Order: sequence, then C-alpha cells, then structure tokens
Amino acid sequence: MNITQILIDYFTFNKKEQRGILVLVSILFTLVVAYAVIPSVIQQKPPDFSQFENEISVFEKEMKMEDSLENSRNQKKLYFRSGFTHMNNDSGRFGKPKPKELIIIELNSADTFELQRLRGIGSSFAKRIVYYRERLGGFKDKSQLLEVFGMDTVRYNGVKENLIVNKDLIHKININNVTFKDLIKHPYFPFGITKAIILYRKDHKLFKNIGELKSIQGINDSIYGKMKVYVKIE
Repeated sequence: MNITQILIDYFTFNKKEQRGILVLVSILFTLVVAYAVIPSVIQQKPPDFSQFENEISVFEKEMKMEDSLENSRNQKKLYFRSGFTHMNNDSGRFGKPKPKELIIIELNSADTFELQRLRGIGSSFAKRIVYYRERLGGFKDKSQLLEVFGMDTVRYNGVKENLIVNKDLIHKININNVTFKDLIKHPYFPFGITKAIILYRKDHKLFKNIGELKSIQGINDSIYGKMKVYVKIE
C-alpha cells in the first residue's frame, strides 16, 4: 500500500462526513470567539472585602506606628550625631559652650522696652525707673537705681554689670530761674530746702555760684554733693 492510497483512504470524505466536519469547525470557531469576547463584555463584580475591613484597619495602623517609630529612631540618631559633631573641636575634645552675649544698656537713654531686657526688670519696674530718671533729670551713677521704689540690692546686683551711664545726658536745673513747683519735683529738693533756696535767691538777687547752696540751712556736704550735679547757674 503506497502513501497515496493511505491519504485517499483516510482523508476522503463523503458529503455527509464533510457536513459533519463543517459543523464541528463552526462550533470550535464559535467557542474561540466567545472565549475571547465575552470576558471583556461582561463586567465582573468587584471582590467584597467588607468582612475584612477591621483586619485591614488594624494592619494599616500597625504599619503607620511602625513607620513613626522608625522615623523617631532615625531622628534621634541624626540629633546625636549632629550634637556630637558640634561638641567636638578639631582636636577631638569636647568644645566649650559659647558664653552668652552681655547686654549693655545706657541708663539715661533706654526706654522701657530696653530696660525689660534686664534680668528681673518687668514692665512695671521699667516704668518706675524711667519715671524716677525724669524726676532726677538723668542718672549720674547707676547706683542711684537703689533709690527707685522697690529696688533692692539683690535685684540691683543682678543688673549693674549690664548698665552704663552717660552723664552728658543729664538735664540740669537753672537755679536762678526755676520755679518753686518745678524744683520741688526733684527728689533731692524736698519742701524745706526748696523753700529756703527760693527765699535765698530773692534776698541775694540770684546765685553767683553753685557753692552758695552750702550756706542754705538744711544743706550739708552730703546733700550738696548729690544736688550739685543737677543744678547750673546762668
């Protein structure tokens, strides 16, 4: 039996067999097309995870806590390294901290806001200092702060290193034309002394020199030493 005869025997179909084969091919083609098209046409229902919501929520919280702890550990490491670097100088020893900048305030020109930069000096105390300075005409020495109401040695010692005094800013009183009301406002000229000065000026036709104040009753060397800085003769 040759190959030609074999092919004729196995691949020769009558009309009934040919129709059967055609039907089978059509069915196969239809199945292939349906398999390729139907999944893209039919909308699949999304999976339902509602019964796992609690577990998912707990899992997400744990992940966030883990991330937070990790970030915290990283920051601590960074802070430690940074601090250690700044503490060490070129020789590898721990460096000394920088000293705080010393605040210096000129007592005769400072306003209440500047004075509040001083340790222990609040708004109320700053106003008292400025008020007393205006009555004086200016401070001749920073120790005069002890004359401000409420100032004690502890508070004064805490600020004295921060203060300087410019005596050129002192406003002096012309003893030959000052009125009684203006002179008595000064802390160093109480009523009795003020009255004696006005009467002396009237009787002697003005002061010739500041030293004449020592001849007025009630003015001793100590009082004269305090008030002479604040008077002038013109």
